[in-house]
Amino acid sequence: MTEFLAASPYFGVVLTLSMFSLAYLINRRWPSPFTTPLFLATVFVVLILLETGISYSDYNAGAKYITYFLVPLTVSFAVPMYKQLPLLQRHVLSILFAILLGVACSVLTVIFICIFFGLGDIIARSLVSISVTTAIAIGITEKLGGVIAITVSSVIVTGILGASVSDIVCRKIGLRNPIARGLAIGNASHVAGTAKAMQMGPIEGALSSLAIVLSGLMTAVIAPLAIWAFFG
Repeated sequence: MTEFLAASPYFGVVLTLSMFSLAYLINRRWPSPFTTPLFLATVFVVLILLETGISYSDYNAGAKYITYFLVPLTVSFAVPMYKQLPLLQRHVLSILFAILLGVACSVLTVIFICIFFGLGDIIARSLVSISVTTAIAIGITEKLGGVIAITVSSVIVTGILGASVSDIVCRKIGLRNPIARGLAIGNASHVAGTAKAMQMGPIEGALSSLAIVLSGLMTAVIAPLAIWAFFG
């Protein structure tokens, strides 16, 4: 049975979608950061692969097709941004400055941590785009000469973490302004966090969507400059 599943091109897709659906139902019944669908579905998939002994490459042979929807999904975030266009125009300078500051903090934090712990420039080049959506982060890592596998896994973890705890963190630190909440979530945890921001409200979703795009563009400029400045 295991050999049949591993050889099936549909196994990865069916497993991923079914586990996400199960996680969604669990989250609806018991809402918690630990039952966030993206996080819980990932745990379920990993446990099943470990239990059955099916390799990641066999699983990903089918699951990889789901990632093809990542780019059009990111583009579709332009819809909520358009609906909030008057709001964006009123606060354009504040929004640009906030995103620029967030990107600079993200890039420099990664570099300082790598320097402090002696992780080397390859790890820094692989992690410097950790808060950028996967489609953009891969391109940045390729240009910087980092390891794409490290980048992808780190971006996924960042997104899952952001989607799981963003609402709680905003409440704990008293961040109530919907513009600030949306920018913070989109800037820190890209698409996965934006999905959570959209549940929080239309303004949060629109600003988080905008943060994805602008933080990606800014990171593509700031990250290479920072790597060059610190590692040559």
